[in-house]
Amino acid sequence: MEPYDAGLRCQDVNSGLRTFDASSPSLTPLKKTRLVGMAADLAALIRDTPLISDMSALESVAAGELDIPSTSFDTVLAVLETAELVELTRDPAGEVAGLTSEVPFYRDLYSTLGESWRERGPSQLEEELVAVVDRLAAGPIPAEALTESVGVEQSDVARILELGQEAQLIKAVSGVDGAILYSPFTAFENPALLNELAEAHGSDRMLADFDALRQRQGLAVTPESFPLLYDAVARGLLLAPSVELPNGGRQPFAVLPYTLDRQLLIGEKPVLDKALAVVACVRCGEEFGGYSDLPSATAAINKLLREGELAPHSSSRRQYRLMRNKGIVAYGPDPMPWGSWIVPTLIDTKDNRKALEIARDLITLGESMAGRDSSRAREYLAADARYLNPMKTVAVSRPRLLQSEPEYSKIIAAVMGYGSA
Repeated sequence: MEPYDAGLRCQDVNSGLRTFDASSPSLTPLKKTRLVGMAADLAALIRDTPLISDMSALESVAAGELDIPSTSFDTVLAVLETAELVELTRDPAGEVAGLTSEVPFYRDLYSTLGESWRERGPSQLEEELVAVVDRLAAGPIPAEALTESVGVEQSDVARILELGQEAQLIKAVSGVDGAILYSPFTAFENPALLNELAEAHGSDRMLADFDALRQRQGLAVTPESFPLLYDAVARGLLLAPSVELPNGGRQPFAVLPYTLDRQLLIGEKPVLDKALAVVACVRCGEEFGGYSDLPSATAAINKLLREGELAPHSSSRRQYRLMRNKGIVAYGPDPMPWGSWIVPTLIDTKDNRKALEIARDLITLGESMAGRDSSRAREYLAADARYLNPMKTVAVSRPRLLQSEPEYSKIIAAVMGYGSA
């Protein structure tokens, strides 16, 4: 495996394992992969911040937003320092007192960390799991082909499948010829497959649901309104970031960015994840605004791009939390001295502006024109690499599965080109 692919998939594997108890014995065989994955997350977070002097604050953000345990924070910093991705300053006691970021573009970042992972001598199990995640991201395969297709030792297949399924990195459905394996990253990296599936193999219900999604990117899906799409979200087949509602529940907003450039979908997923967060937040404001709904999702995005902030609202803190967590906006103070509301304020970077432009295109055009220029794609990298969208949605939504297993085995078979639908 090339260093770039290895670094990228280390981050992907770690993103799935972040829902685990950090002290779980199941994670012990994967400690080197997780360490490099955490380093990738932290590097992406600080890439647009050249100098950091408050290391306690960075450690708190790393723990709260990236799930990097405080006990691992110094080790992760050491990985980045050894890879020459950061320069650390220390106080007389030897404690890290500051950080200068030298994080490059994502392609270079992943290549550097992939080499670091290889130099650390990952275990055979780690190498196999990373290879399986990489293979399944390209498309589903029969479980029986895992050894031949990926090179996994037969004796390790059961352990990899158990760990991968627990971490939601590997999903499985029963096909006519046995189990079919797929990954949520297939939906992230190959959304066009599902669009083609709906047109070529879909039932009337599938065609109707996907048509509704194409006409309204950021569609609020529920078991009652769009049962097939809701199940697709639950099974990791469809992207759907979730936003907290006024009643405390979480609502997934489905998106199918099927025309985006492949480089943006794979090597630069963080900028797409930011764009999806924007779509979900402004769609939530339109439909679940609390005291009053947002008049126009597009107008809100344009206002952020034009003026750098949105007017405060009683629901702003809840409604834009996902964008805040992904480093797109900050919470500015209420302009009224006696007020307690927040002002969503754009963190004005090239990356965030690009994410807003992609979100606007998805909402207004049903696709993104801004994400299709691969020659300039590396300029539009995101500062926050926390792209847990597929796993987070599957884990958090806890939907009621309504579609039958045979029906979904046909869907998967059609996506992968095996069997018939």
